[in-house]
Formats: sequence, structure tokens, C-alpha cells
Amino acid sequence: GPDDSYFVWKKNGQKMKACITEQSHMLFNGRVHVLSWVKDSVSENTEYKCSFISNVGNTMSKVLITVEDKDGVGHNGWTKEFYNWRSAVSEHDKMMQNWRKTW
Repeated sequence: GPDDSYFVWKKNGQKMKACITEQSHMLFNGRVHVLSWVKDSVSENTEYKCSFISNVGNTMSKVLITVEDKDGVGHNGWTKEFYNWRSAVSEHDKMMQNWRKTW
């Protein structure tokens, strides 16, 4: 059942407990689309790993967040990155809303 599957988040190799969100959406054929994300603040280069463990198999993704020297990138570069990221997130959100309507 769904209880056999779970996410494991690690930050620089340490298991994370706080600020983890999970969502699941029922699809056709009893399949489930699951997603998980974390909210965190970093002051130094940080590696996140997200593993999804289930009885049909495991998968893992990882991302390295690098902290730029404040003078190097400049406020505007960072702001642009943030807006790009935010629009990607809201696109994804719209997609999920449409899925819900369809299914």
C-alpha cells in the first residue's frame, strides 16, 4: 500500500526532519504521483539528496546549492535567478491544478 513508500531528505549527508512537504495525487490505474520539497536557508555550499523508497523500487535525486560571493554575482543576478525559479514553481503548480481537474 501507500504506507510502504516514503521520502528521505539529506542535507550534506545528515537526515533532515524539518520543513519537508509532501504531496500525492491519484492517477489512472491506481498509480500515484508523489512530490516532496524542502524549505531551507543556506549560508554555505550545500548538497541536498532526496530519496524515494518504495516496494517497487528506489530513486534518488540530488542538487548542489552553491553560495556565491555577494560582490561576485550582484543583487540583480540573484533576483533574476529567484524570479526564474519562482515562475518555474508556479508553472508546476498550474500543471498540478490542471491534472486535478482532468482526473
